[in-house]
Order: sequence, then C-alpha cells, then structure tokens
Amino acid sequence: MTAVQIVSICIALIFFIQVLIYTSKHKLKDQVAFFWMMISLSGIIIAILLPIFNKITHKIGIAYTPSLLFLLAFIVVLNILIYQNIILSKQQDKLKDLTQQIAFLKHNLQTKEKDRH
Repeated sequence: MTAVQIVSICIALIFFIQVLIYTSKHKLKDQVAFFWMMISLSGIIIAILLPIFNKITHKIGIAYTPSLLFLLAFIVVLNILIYQNIILSKQQDKLKDLTQQIAFLKHNLQTKEKDRH
C-alpha cells in the first residue's frame, strides 16, 4: 500500500467518523447522514482500489488519474449543490405558504374581534 493510499484512507475515515459524530449529536438528519456516509465509504473504496483505478484510467486513455478523480468529485459537488437548491426552493415555498396562512388567520382574528366590539 502506497503512502497516497494510506493518507487517502485516513482522510476518508476521519470524514466518516465526523459524519457519525454529527449524526449522533443530531446535527445531521439520518437521510442526509446516510448520503454522506456513502460518499465517505466511496472515498475509502477508491483509496483502497487506487492501483486498479489507475489501470482503468490508463486503459481508457486518461494519463493523469487524479484529474479524473477531481472531475468526478466536481460532478458530485455540483449535484449536491443542485439537490440543496431544490430543497431550499421547497422550503421557501413552504415558508411562503405558512406566512400567507398566518396572515390570513390574523386577518380573520382581527375581523372577529372588531365584530365583537
């Protein structure tokens, strides 16, 4: 096992432990924690299978393996950002609906109070 593999595995394990800690402290929801655990486990698997990954990249014509890894990581990060924006948009819609409902209820309450007096 090369030094690069050992460092990569250690970093991925630290990331995995960090996800577990955040999950145990309820800072990450279970569904999101599962996603991040899969990402960290993927990092561990890639680090362990790095020699095989190097052979595959050279066979498909990529001379520098880390460039492919960075491209894959970039694509994953972009997908995470898109997913987070979708969730944010849904939350904004829910917030708008709740704000409108509160305004409607306040208006009804004020109208009923005026009718009583």
